[in-house]
Amino acid sequence: MHSLIAQMGYIVIATPDLEAAAEDLVDILGLRISGRFDDRILLSSNSRSCEVAFVHSHYRGIRAVGLEAPDVAAVDEIARRVTSEGCTILDDKPSIPRVKRAVRFRSLFGPILEVHTPVARESLKPMNDPGVHARRLDHVNIRVSDPHAFHEFTTKVLGMRLSDRTDDYSRAWYRAGDGFHHTIAAGPGEGLHHYGFDAYSILDLAAVADGLVLKGRSLLWGVGRHGPGNNIFSYYIDTNDTVVETSFGMERLDENPRDAGVWTDSALARVFDVWGSTPPSHYSSALTPFVV
Repeated sequence: MHSLIAQMGYIVIATPDLEAAAEDLVDILGLRISGRFDDRILLSSNSRSCEVAFVHSHYRGIRAVGLEAPDVAAVDEIARRVTSEGCTILDDKPSIPRVKRAVRFRSLFGPILEVHTPVARESLKPMNDPGVHARRLDHVNIRVSDPHAFHEFTTKVLGMRLSDRTDDYSRAWYRAGDGFHHTIAAGPGEGLHHYGFDAYSILDLAAVADGLVLKGRSLLWGVGRHGPGNNIFSYYIDTNDTVVETSFGMERLDENPRDAGVWTDSALARVFDVWGSTPPSHYSSALTPFVV
């Protein structure tokens, strides 16, 4: 059977200032505005019609983390499974246009997920724009109330595969059918820690940092190299106070199959950065809540 989750989908973010939130992703990462409506703005880094949807609200938060399924049958199967698990179904309609079928639900561990059929692809002219630094939305890092139980849910209900974990499953990385090291990373707590984009090269990470400086801002952390995933990373905080990661070179397990890695207590420092830096004190607390 094919994977029920094919790849990262979209992320839906509530914000009091639609224009500022969208403009920031355009300016810093080079995303394009792919749709504009009265209450929302859609953005993408590629031919997909949406990777980030900002929805106007009086509060800020994450409305949904989208996971793209290969077809309607896979979405229906996920809907059946999460219902039997006792998850709260919030909606059976997609959060964005040009998506055929979706199920949005609050998991038993806090995060709100939306499994959906493929996002529409658009015909675009070839881009050779030095201002475009992101090429795809590739993962989210979420906090969950029970990491070990979330592992069982992610692997058995969503059908995703474990790529790496710590000894006690307090942190774990799960991949979808596209083979990239992780689509979901999970740790203990509440909310979303960050959403992440894959860049074209490490030079794009430098360009993102330079772009922040021009706006009187700076990176939250980086540049470094993660242990799990082996990707070179940097983080910044967007105008909606949500952490955004830009990274390059994430491991692909479909190209180099291996058993799931286990990071022991003695190796935990290398989980964050194999080059030796440590995150700033406010890195772990920079969380965005999930909201209905």
